[in-house]
Amino acid sequence: MTVPIYEEDGPEMDRFNNEAMLLGSILAYGHPALFHSARAICDPSHFRDVLNAKIFALTERGFNEGLKAFKLSHWVISQLRDDETLKALEVSGSSIIAKYIAMAAPAIGVEGCARQLKYDWLNDKLSDAVNSGETEEAEKCAAEMQVLSKAHLTREENLLGISTSSDGTLSRLSDAFSKGVVPIDFAHAGSVTLSSAIGGWRRGRMYILAGRPGMGKSTLATSWLIRTAGRGHGVMLFSLEMTMSEISEMILCDLAWSSTDRIEYRDVASTRIDKPDFERHFNRLYEAKQKLNQVPFMISDRGGMTIAEIRSKAMQYAQRLETDGKRLEVICIDHLNLIKGSDRYSGNKVAETEETSAALKALAKELNCAVVCLCQLNRGVEGREDKRPTLSDLRWSGGIEQDADVVMFAYREAYYLERKHYDDAGDEQERLNKLLSAEHRIEVQIAKHRGGPCRIMEFYCDMGCAVVRDLEKNYV
Repeated sequence: MTVPIYEEDGPEMDRFNNEAMLLGSILAYGHPALFHSARAICDPSHFRDVLNAKIFALTERGFNEGLKAFKLSHWVISQLRDDETLKALEVSGSSIIAKYIAMAAPAIGVEGCARQLKYDWLNDKLSDAVNSGETEEAEKCAAEMQVLSKAHLTREENLLGISTSSDGTLSRLSDAFSKGVVPIDFAHAGSVTLSSAIGGWRRGRMYILAGRPGMGKSTLATSWLIRTAGRGHGVMLFSLEMTMSEISEMILCDLAWSSTDRIEYRDVASTRIDKPDFERHFNRLYEAKQKLNQVPFMISDRGGMTIAEIRSKAMQYAQRLETDGKRLEVICIDHLNLIKGSDRYSGNKVAETEETSAALKALAKELNCAVVCLCQLNRGVEGREDKRPTLSDLRWSGGIEQDADVVMFAYREAYYLERKHYDDAGDEQERLNKLLSAEHRIEVQIAKHRGGPCRIMEFYCDMGCAVVRDLEKNYV
């Protein structure tokens, strides 16, 4: 029900006025960028007042049709001409829009109004969840409310003049030099080769590891990140494709691996208990498990998660780590194409992927950690003679290339050699020779590196055991 603007002050009126200030600012300035800054935080469903929700949706339609400035306001008024709510209140569309514009918040306050609007909506949801005993939903709402509150409190801290910012940089360098200690703002990448190439998992950065199916993306990520966590850096893996038990099997086989006594992760199953080597393998896996007792590595295998759900769970884990004197350094998502998008671009995979990519980059900055996201490549790779991927092969979006600080491609020549066969004996022998040479090699190409050189790295791999190692045998 619409709250008349002449009612007495109270909580409902405060909410109504906040909504009116937000709408007034958007209509007064009539600039798309201002609207989109608010739209990134809230949507029409978050409005308490039905009419205000309608006006917000109308402004979005107007901007999408290329309207702005005073043309937008006139168009919105024309769309409200036959509105039943306004007729019931005996108020015209032009008068309500004029009233809102008069109440407009300064442009710099638009995001604050949007956050307050979303906060009030979440507070309603929290109350409903508590009353109905939905603990998980209540925790999710509380976590999102905390993020919004934190944004209110820290916005001014994110605004610094270049002189002040430069003072801070020089002060940190001077302090580090005088103490002879390198400040740590990154987590070890789990590989000496990778760390030397990218400088570790840097806080606030987004890393993309992309490849076609079968190239070993998940194997690379889990092998690297379990070693990152082994150094005390908090890691959280969101597996939207594989189950928790599959990931555990891969990690155990990796840690128990020996080049002379392999344990393939497909053999880590109760159906294999009758195999002659099962007891010996079980004992080795048990020993490997002891290495994980104090490792800060958390796994979530719930499918179809949204960015908001990922953020909420990551924040909860970060808080748990803080109580142990640790911090969340790396969030890994396997993989980007399985993240559930918002309803805003439903059906438009390009727009959905771009929105998700931008949200992941924002998440890295918000939680001050590295975000490592796995990504599928499009099928265009398969149609080329040289199947090494390029940036144009990123599936559905150039936005990924734009948002990522580092883009890496996984490539295994052996995968393609295994699937070829030649009738000519000479060609077939050449294929087998190449396969023998490439069987335990996986190539990682850094195709984009913001702040560093691009290069190609080679690693030893044993895909059946989910193992990746540096070729130089600098095992970490």
